[in-house]
Amino acid sequence: MRVKTLYFDIDGTLLDDNRPKPALAHGAFEKAVRQAGFQRLVCVSNVLSIAEFLAEMGKPPDRWQFVFDLCRGVFLDQAWFRQATTFVPDPNRRAQYIDFSGDWWYVDDMAASFLARGVEKEVFEVHRGERILVPTPYGDGSDILDWLKRTGRVLA
Repeated sequence: MRVKTLYFDIDGTLLDDNRPKPALAHGAFEKAVRQAGFQRLVCVSNVLSIAEFLAEMGKPPDRWQFVFDLCRGVFLDQAWFRQATTFVPDPNRRAQYIDFSGDWWYVDDMAASFLARGVEKEVFEVHRGERILVPTPYGDGSDILDWLKRTGRVLA
């Protein structure tokens, strides 16, 4: 059985101006992700570069705690978050880490720019609105919840 994996961005996707999008707040995003049957989350956000910078400065943060706190309440169950979440090594090349052979799903307000070259461009064109959601960066997050509901009904 393939693991249902959600690749997700933070800024402009889950957060707007460093605040949770209203529809995703108070754990609503986590609840929708879990109801949709995702077993694995992969954070692709550029904020991971901050954690890497801190590590290089000799102050390595707990990456899970750092991202969990940064998400400001879109996730509530920290134990589940730690168990389910991994991070891409280089968020600037995030598209290279998506396992297109698996049961992958991708939500990122900047997906078009990260999938703009080569094979990824074709993947974007074929799967936009289905496996790939480009949410409204300044929206309330309801587009993400609607998409997650649809992914829960799709048989991979």
